[in-house]
Amino acid sequence: MRWLSQVHTWLQKRLRIQGTPAAGGVSPSSYAKYDAWVIGIWIGLFLGLPVLVFLYVWWDMPSFRTLEDPTPELASVVYSADNQTLGTYYVNADRVRLPARVIPRIVKQALLAVEDRRFHEHSGIDPIGILGAIFSTATGRVRGGSTITQQLARNLYDAVGVERSVWRKLKEIIVAIYLERRYSKEEILAMYLNTVPFGGVTYGIQSASRYYFGKDVKDLTLSEAALLIGLLKGPTYYSPYRYPQRALARRNLVLDLMAEAGYISAKEAAEAKKAPLGVGPTPYTASHSQGLAPYFREYLREWLLQWCRQKGYDLYRDGLQIYTTLDSRLQVHAESAVVAHLSQYQEVFEKELRSRPYPWEKDSSILLRAMYRSERYQAGKRAGLSETAIQAQFHQKRPMRLFQWKAPGYIDTVLTPWDSLKYYLRFLEVGLVTIDPHTGEIKAWVGGINHTYFKYDHVAKGKRQVGSTFKPFVYTAALDNGYSPCYEELNVPIEIPIRVGDRDTVWAPRNADRELGEKVSLQKALALSLNVITARLIRNIGPEVVVDYARRMGIQSELEPVYALALGTSDLSVLELTAAYGCYPTLGVWREPLFVREIRDRRGNLIERFTGSNRRALSEKTAYLMVEMLRGVTIFGTAGSLRWQYGLASLDIGGKTGTTQNHADGWFVGFTPEYVTGVWVGTADRAVHFYSLWNGQGARMALPIWGLYMKAAYTDPKLALPRRRIQPPPGLPATITCTDSTFTPPESSGSETLQEYLR
Repeated sequence: MRWLSQVHTWLQKRLRIQGTPAAGGVSPSSYAKYDAWVIGIWIGLFLGLPVLVFLYVWWDMPSFRTLEDPTPELASVVYSADNQTLGTYYVNADRVRLPARVIPRIVKQALLAVEDRRFHEHSGIDPIGILGAIFSTATGRVRGGSTITQQLARNLYDAVGVERSVWRKLKEIIVAIYLERRYSKEEILAMYLNTVPFGGVTYGIQSASRYYFGKDVKDLTLSEAALLIGLLKGPTYYSPYRYPQRALARRNLVLDLMAEAGYISAKEAAEAKKAPLGVGPTPYTASHSQGLAPYFREYLREWLLQWCRQKGYDLYRDGLQIYTTLDSRLQVHAESAVVAHLSQYQEVFEKELRSRPYPWEKDSSILLRAMYRSERYQAGKRAGLSETAIQAQFHQKRPMRLFQWKAPGYIDTVLTPWDSLKYYLRFLEVGLVTIDPHTGEIKAWVGGINHTYFKYDHVAKGKRQVGSTFKPFVYTAALDNGYSPCYEELNVPIEIPIRVGDRDTVWAPRNADRELGEKVSLQKALALSLNVITARLIRNIGPEVVVDYARRMGIQSELEPVYALALGTSDLSVLELTAAYGCYPTLGVWREPLFVREIRDRRGNLIERFTGSNRRALSEKTAYLMVEMLRGVTIFGTAGSLRWQYGLASLDIGGKTGTTQNHADGWFVGFTPEYVTGVWVGTADRAVHFYSLWNGQGARMALPIWGLYMKAAYTDPKLALPRRRIQPPPGLPATITCTDSTFTPPESSGSETLQEYLR
């Protein structure tokens, strides 16, 4: 080589050597000195070259800090109270880190069978593979030779690179050696499975399991595990959605390799091959609107963003572990109950709407309000468009997908956005929340009928008139101020002078069934939801007193201290009303609704644990008297169908139905010893409503959802909920009836005065 000749010439000049010993041009001692120099240079090159190569490679290696923290960007994960993954928050990559102990053995075995059977025998480098890689590099084809640890090095660190060169291979080797010294074999397997790409923005075995099968990795079957590992060779090429036959063949090959490696038997492989691919019609996590509890996850996301700003975290990159109070089993039953009832009851509503001109045909403001609420209008405003330009957009036809209850759940059509507003105004929507009143923990949250098409959350954001579900606050105030459940009031018309603006008038409520005439006990009046009796009570004790008791029980929305308040004219959210009812099964204790238990960092270190506030709102005696009165609502009152129609006769239930003006809102809030659940049903605009009280009452709009939900929950063997009874405080009987002399009211001077009782 030319460079060797140049070195030879330099040495001769350096040692003043001319000619060779054979020609007599140099002495033997000089030639020996020359020989020693040559040998020394070769030894130096032999020993120093690897060091120089190592330094050259190391100069472009990942920093020690990066090596110690190999996954700087992780999705934050939301977990349910029963340890199910509800969803993730991420920007660029849906990447979730799982500890090694959580990843099933079959997943690890499938990976080793395909990628690196000698994984547990080598120290990160497979010598045979390296020789093959070097040989292929010399021939211009870099391929093969990478162990799982080397692949992990390439996946974790951008500095390692992906170019086809011997330098990349050297970097892989150095990082692989470091990883093998730093981590155990199980940790390396977990790191690999947590970081490999499975297509699109899906990284890691947990995200892939959720994406393709809608389940956590711990629940994967053998055939499902084999399919996911098979995807690693080419997520697009072997996509089960685009190329199912390729995916099936690849999965079966993985099963054969597992059997060949001795991880499973040939019989197990043959049985697993019989299973279908198992993926759904579409990916399970393609949209944040899909999956379990989307309204809850969106409410949680907004809260977390504020929390992260205060604490200095990035929700989308820091890999936070958010442990919520939601129970995935109850959530499934709640969502199923909503679908079961409203998918059928929507037809009843449509029939009534078609019986007359549509409301928006008589009142154009309905459509204008719908337009102002729409995301399209809000986007136009943010873009700085004029009102005329925005409204013009609403009258341009365009392809769109609309929600429908019938399969497949949508309609593809061409329509103007203006006409789509009319279409969506017809739908009955829902708000449902379940709270454990003893802890304040929220257990289920259904904010609407479909988050993809109806974004507005009717649990926390929406507020509507509550109708007769407000009456228990009036009766609670009355019982705490001297009345008894058996106190009798006249069920006759009442006129209460009031002042509206600058004029005097009278408030004259009537019962929904128009029946009047006899004296009625408070217990019976609440069970039958008699407006006249409730009006008499608030007239006697005063609206300000009722407002005070509602505040004690957790109502925070504006409450105007007027007599009509007794019949639920105020707008409240499902969340605050339901939490207030929790004061009854707890015998007087209000607890702040709680939806997050704790938040941990990516390594599992606790950042913050959450506990809600609580206070005594009512005496035990008053609270239990209300429990017994609200039981009456479900036994012989407006919610009596719960026990016989939904098979809940053996369940201890209390609750109250509610129907608002013009039948625009239907409510039912009920409790058991374990849970309190509130349900609201109505439309996006209260001007669109049922025409008949029969169909538009809370007992038919909302109560069936509650009944279906509780029936499913209390018969679910996984939940194994007890059927116990709320016990009275000392000194009160378990059952209170008006024939019981213990609760016969004392003599009074008239039904218009307060009674000194239960003090």
